[in-house]
Order: sequence, then C-alpha cells, then structure tokens
Amino acid sequence: MWHALFVGLPLFSAVIIGLVTVPLGYKGIIHKQFPPKGVKVYKPTPILRGWKASAKSIFHLLIPSLFILFSVWGYFQVEQMPHEIPDDFDLSVCEKNK
Repeated sequence: MWHALFVGLPLFSAVIIGLVTVPLGYKGIIHKQFPPKGVKVYKPTPILRGWKASAKSIFHLLIPSLFILFSVWGYFQVEQMPHEIPDDFDLSVCEKNK
C-alpha cells in the first residue's frame, strides 16, 4: 500500500501530466516562443517570446519532474512506514467516544 501511495501515484501522475506538458515545453524551448510553432490554439492567443516564453516552457517541463522527484523521495520513505500494528499499541484510542 505504501509503495502505491508514495511511488506509484506520483509516477502515474507524472506520466499522465507529462504526456501533455513535456512536448509543449520542449517545443517551446526549441522554437523560443510559447505557444510553439504549429501548436493549435482555440482562441486568439498572444505569442510570448524571450524570457517569458522560456520561463513558461521550463515550467511545463518542471511539473512532471517534480512528481518524479516526489516519487524518488517516497521510495526511500516507504521503508520507514509501519508494516504492522505494534503489539503494545493501545486500541482503545481508536474507539468512538460514547
């Protein structure tokens, strides 16, 4: 369960989000404008150039990277998570107050 929560979920999120954001960010850096050349936009959109375009493209690349970093961090945290309830755990703290 801990692996799924701390490793699997962030990796899955990185893949799903990365499918959309990574190509956009990569093309934006290559073409030095955002939205990149050849990308369909659905309303009149001002084209950013210069440092603003680079910043927006890098941001699109950082989003899945942060999820991957969180997944790597979570992989090393999983070993510290409890696998079983300790024998000396007081279950009365979990009961409802009457």
